[in-house]
Amino acid sequence: MTTEPVRTWDSVEAAEVWKRGAARRAQAVAVATEQMLAAAALRPGMRVLDLAAGSGDQSLLAARIVGPAGSVLATDISSSMLAAAEEAADEAGLANIETLVADASTIDLPEGGFDAAICRFGLMFLPNLHAALVRVQRALKPGARFAMLVWSTEDNNPYIALQLDVVREMGRLPSSPPTLARTVSLSGPGQLERALNDAGFRDIQVSSVSTPRDFASLDEAFDAMFTSSPARGELTRGMSEDELEQYAAELKRRLVRFVQPGGRCVLPGEALLGIGVR
Repeated sequence: MTTEPVRTWDSVEAAEVWKRGAARRAQAVAVATEQMLAAAALRPGMRVLDLAAGSGDQSLLAARIVGPAGSVLATDISSSMLAAAEEAADEAGLANIETLVADASTIDLPEGGFDAAICRFGLMFLPNLHAALVRVQRALKPGARFAMLVWSTEDNNPYIALQLDVVREMGRLPSSPPTLARTVSLSGPGQLERALNDAGFRDIQVSSVSTPRDFASLDEAFDAMFTSSPARGELTRGMSEDELEQYAAELKRRLVRFVQPGGRCVLPGEALLGIGVR
């Protein structure tokens, strides 16, 4: 397991970058997130586990659904991201969110302690997916649901694929898979279903959800690729100034085909929504 994801995400700067991209991210995955929360069958009074919660965008949404009689435990390996989640919860006036810094594959959770679990675009990065899923399964009450989102294939997500393709063609893709490459690591046919089945989940369902990214212009799309996620830095960290210019120019050239007649730049996207029952 590479330490690159930890290096990338566990810093104050990373949390700030992630927060700056929150509005764009929320727009792209709003429908998918709504479907995930519905699939988890959240209701007032529930105790919810949010695995790999990051800065807690979905934690806040879950906390509003379960209300003051319920609670959400947001866990993540990055203390800085969870600090951002705590700040957001305070700003929103939500007192029913707790945070826990922990590796999902070794996290200590009470057996049968949760009424539901969610994970939004985090499973792909776990150092030991099976161990993490087993722990989540045991932490749920019998009949409780675990709902998760992972990214579909590169072919279905040009926002991811364009950045990786340019770096690959330049021969500059890091030898250890960077975070952006790992985003699609659970996109293979039947891959998510098998992982959930092996961890003991039943009544497993996986379906696709559209996640288009709509930008006002090509320049806005290009700017988002460079500023909305700290993961982008892994792709170009060792590049020279000339290589960086080459990378940027080629990326912008490839974005042109997604520009609409009115000037908006719209990139299609797809996520996979998985559901498993304890």
